[in-house]
Amino acid sequence: MHGFTGGGADWSRVFPDDPTRLAIDLPGHLTSPDPPGGYLESIRALLATLPASIDDVIGYSLGGRIALSLIQLAPDRFRTATILSAHPGLRDPSLRAQRRLADQVWIRLLREHGLDAFVTAWEQQPLFRTQARLAPELLAQQRARRLSHRPDGLACVLERLGLGEMPSTWDALADYRGQLNWIIGSEDRRFQAIAHTVLAQRPATRLMVLEAVGHNPLLEAPERVLAAVSFQLIQSRDAPRAV
Repeated sequence: MHGFTGGGADWSRVFPDDPTRLAIDLPGHLTSPDPPGGYLESIRALLATLPASIDDVIGYSLGGRIALSLIQLAPDRFRTATILSAHPGLRDPSLRAQRRLADQVWIRLLREHGLDAFVTAWEQQPLFRTQARLAPELLAQQRARRLSHRPDGLACVLERLGLGEMPSTWDALADYRGQLNWIIGSEDRRFQAIAHTVLAQRPATRLMVLEAVGHNPLLEAPERVLAAVSFQLIQSRDAPRAV
């Protein structure tokens, strides 16, 4: 599952021509319908659409948060979960309120000034500073994909699936009996701190840090993400499932 303003095609550089994997466009993105309700209602609806054969879930950023929420709702459904650059949720109500206010700024930008102004501002965030060293054509492809969205769709995602709306999954990930893999970039300081907090709370988590990579490993180092994911899934298949 991709990040905010992305799409299922974001995974094509990581898993090219792999029919065994399902990369969907998340609700509110591209041509997918908007989230059908509040946060948990939308996650339940998504869970109901996933084929029963899927027992591994991989998510980046927003997709990682959604993956953690799927685990929270169906803890025995997924044998493995691989999370890239994601937040397990805010436990402090005041921080959640602050995040809702921050997201309202983006929502107003989308609805009052349109997609072009939003994407320009979104790409200038310090979180994405490491992408400045990528090839211009790669950044142009990412921008074109972002500009293919519907402003109201993205606004709806922020309103219903934003971090401020997400129930904390910290307890769920601590209790998760499957294999939890966590991937971050070494230059993504904020999400490194989150990952190490996860590791402290759940020592069985397999943490992999990609050197000289920022917040978006899918864009910045797809081959290394493939190597990391493949290794971790092989390891988890060889290990007995916790009971």
